[in-house]
Amino acid sequence: MAVWCVAAGEIAETSIETHFNFWRIAGDEAFKGKEPDNPAKDFLEIGVLVTNPKPLQKICFYLPVKVGKNDIDDAGARLANTSVAQGIFNEQLNCVTTPAPERIELRTGDKLFCKVHKFIINGGTIDAAHMGVTEFADGTLVTIEKDALDSVCVDLNDGERVYFRIRVYLQNGKDSPFIRVITPADWRFQSGFEEIAYIDFRLNELRTLPARVENRMRADEAERKVPISLVAFLTAFPVHSNVSSSSAQSHKNRLLENNPWSEYVASGIPRGMVVYHWKKIGKDGMGVSDFSSFVKLHTRRSGRKIVLTYLAVAFLFGLIGNLTANWFTSYFQGESNTEQNLVVGEEAPKEP
Repeated sequence: MAVWCVAAGEIAETSIETHFNFWRIAGDEAFKGKEPDNPAKDFLEIGVLVTNPKPLQKICFYLPVKVGKNDIDDAGARLANTSVAQGIFNEQLNCVTTPAPERIELRTGDKLFCKVHKFIINGGTIDAAHMGVTEFADGTLVTIEKDALDSVCVDLNDGERVYFRIRVYLQNGKDSPFIRVITPADWRFQSGFEEIAYIDFRLNELRTLPARVENRMRADEAERKVPISLVAFLTAFPVHSNVSSSSAQSHKNRLLENNPWSEYVASGIPRGMVVYHWKKIGKDGMGVSDFSSFVKLHTRRSGRKIVLTYLAVAFLFGLIGNLTANWFTSYFQGESNTEQNLVVGEEAPKEP
């Protein structure tokens, strides 16, 4: 993945914090969600907390997967729920929704913590004037446009912050760019098995980005590169999955509370999900240039479908084994009888 800004004017006081949350909802195969006809999907949430955003013209994200406008929701609107806002920022906050333009103000006492942008929805999707979604370099380029920035910056004072948060739904399966699943080839011969999955999250690693993305970043940033002061990566997955290895020590981990997070996701969430959190902070006035996190998970898979498959395979093997044994028995008995007949025929006395 990649994130960068297009800026104009003085950006000495401008910086961004980036928050990436990968929700492994589909990791629990027994979880059907609130709507069985609409299966639960994994999703990625991207949040950007911007200090002094007025010089910004665009905020750009490159996703290494093709998604459409229908796959992207405004997650910032959910921060009107105080419990959700406090859970995301880990701060004691008050939430106030203001009209014209409609936005959410998060406050700590009388002090503004940040203003959360609410995207304009047009025809069920985010309006193109506020967000652009285009195919780019075998993936997707998502841009928060100038109209969205101008809207949330109304009556914003110097040094104050604004926040954008979007949710990107991902197709379930083994081809997700954010998680890869390895199932043992002999799983049909077992009543239960260990499945391996790994999450390989990389941000702004130039050696792994497509050349078109790298060139676009350099052209857009030119001589005005807005620093990333913090990168936070959080992943939530069902509790029956165990972390067997990680590339870095997690900042913290906890069991996810069912309330308010079950309502935060339309499908609901499996009961008992674990959250792991990593972060990297820029030091000595320097921004974070890149970030990576590798997590390996082990999940014990078993259940009615797996057991029935195992029994069916065992039955077929038993049936084939019995048929093969009977054939060999019949074959060798036939050979033995033929040899006996030949011997008897040779030794029989001739009639006078």
